[in-house]
Amino acid sequence: MKQKSELRLCCPAQARYVSLIRHALGAFLDALQCDRTLREDATTAAGEALANVVEHAYARGCLSVTCDLQLFARFESDGRLSIEVSDNGSFIRRKPALDRGFGLRIIRAVARKTIIDTSRGTCVIMTFGPASPKR
Repeated sequence: MKQKSELRLCCPAQARYVSLIRHALGAFLDALQCDRTLREDATTAAGEALANVVEHAYARGCLSVTCDLQLFARFESDGRLSIEVSDNGSFIRRKPALDRGFGLRIIRAVARKTIIDTSRGTCVIMTFGPASPKR
């Protein structure tokens, strides 16, 4: 993995696309001969972020924005993997429920670094690999 490689996907924010995008990300990482643990952590975290977009980003029946979800994955020459999952919706802070809210916890547990940018929609930026300290 000496060269930089990228994957960009965009589709409607619908549940049926989440597994397709996870599989595409997995195939991308397989093609780059990624370590199995990195592949599993990255696809799990991305799947959680994608599911959050589908469930939380857009108000039901909202016609004022394009209800898309985007995934951008970039593998750097230093072995670091960055994945961004974004939407055009609105970030809503909720009180944690006992039986809900595990998606971000899972993402933070497996990613070395997690940033949530809510300046334009929501973008969850996850970093994996040796170049970033664990957070």
